[in-house]
Amino acid sequence: MSEKTDVIAASMIGTIIEWYGIFIFASGAIYIERTFYPSVSVAEGLLLTLLTFALGFITRPVGAYVFGHFGDKLGRKKILLLTLLISGISTGLTGLIPSEASIGAMAIVLLVVLRLALGFGLGGEWGGAMLLTLETFKNRRGFYSSFVQSTVGIGLLLGIAIFIPLVYALPSSFMYSIGWRIPFLASFVIVVVGIFIRLKVKETPVFEAEKKKNRILKSPEKELFTKHWKKIVVGTLLAGSSGNFFYFAIALLPVLFENAKKITILDGLIGTAIFGILDVIFVFVGGQISDKKGRRVIIAGANLLALIVLFPSIYLVGFGYFVVFLSLFAVAHGLSYSPLGAMISEIFPTNVRYSGNSASYQYGNSFIGGPAPYVSDLLGTIGYALYPVFTLIFILIALGVIYKSKETDKMSLEEPDSAYIEY
Repeated sequence: MSEKTDVIAASMIGTIIEWYGIFIFASGAIYIERTFYPSVSVAEGLLLTLLTFALGFITRPVGAYVFGHFGDKLGRKKILLLTLLISGISTGLTGLIPSEASIGAMAIVLLVVLRLALGFGLGGEWGGAMLLTLETFKNRRGFYSSFVQSTVGIGLLLGIAIFIPLVYALPSSFMYSIGWRIPFLASFVIVVVGIFIRLKVKETPVFEAEKKKNRILKSPEKELFTKHWKKIVVGTLLAGSSGNFFYFAIALLPVLFENAKKITILDGLIGTAIFGILDVIFVFVGGQISDKKGRRVIIAGANLLALIVLFPSIYLVGFGYFVVFLSLFAVAHGLSYSPLGAMISEIFPTNVRYSGNSASYQYGNSFIGGPAPYVSDLLGTIGYALYPVFTLIFILIALGVIYKSKETDKMSLEEPDSAYIEY
């Protein structure tokens, strides 16, 4: 492979594992619920499973802090090798946990511990992967960020490609006992491939230039939180809105309608697969357009589309409607995702960029996006019309933030701090 291809592959492989691990947990939620919470009702078990899903986001900010610190001090490549190992191994080990019927409450403890470990590793994965591309290629950053951002759809499709044949071909009893574990165990193979790919790439030229200028900070996080905290707020709210309507679509809607017997499990997987295909396509569309028209207009338009789709998606029920609304959510998420990744990396100087983009992205997904399925389901138990309210609030906030934000697409990643946008 060429050096450019090596960098793209290295940036993508870890985030593929990240999203693969998230999606197989969401796709297998109905099986995981019976494995680890068999003593409660299905509705209560689903709520507990979604809570377990949300717990995986608690340690993401910790990972963002730790790996961002060392990524800004030691370089992007070294940290990305470590985050890949943590994320991939914790996902694989989930498939080896005995059921609650076998070892009691310890099964739930192990499940939560591995979710926390996964979140810790993922806290530093996305930020480093994004910088590996943006700081290597520098120009057409919206387009090159699309390769990292496309791993959402790719990871989803990879998980679905394993799950659909299993659901279709294997007896239901086998799926509930062993079958759901197979996709988790497959992540061990992806880790081995990923380590091989990442060992081949070099450190980014932008970071190397920063070292030569003796601009590496002793405490990058101190600089970040004292001088650039407003940028973290902007990045957190924008990433949070995108993550919120994304998880509402792919983690809550399928399980909600499967539980209500409005669609089958296979219908849910098919709809989610269509989401993944469209997301990959529109990630590249959004990235390309944002290099020409700017980041802000694309992010604003995508949030408006999600806003329009939000309430109809819970009232117009049935497989056809389900696919249509999931497709529209996919278009909205795909369009915004590359401009978002580029923008929340571009607003930070090089010597705090790993810490800054990781904090923004992980805070947004940990505190706003990741909890969306659980909080929405909890609100839905109070009143059906309340399911979309949590997501609605953050879409409206994001529209206000992007209106007040400044454009970043023409900025150089190598200019001194004084040239960077201040909020």
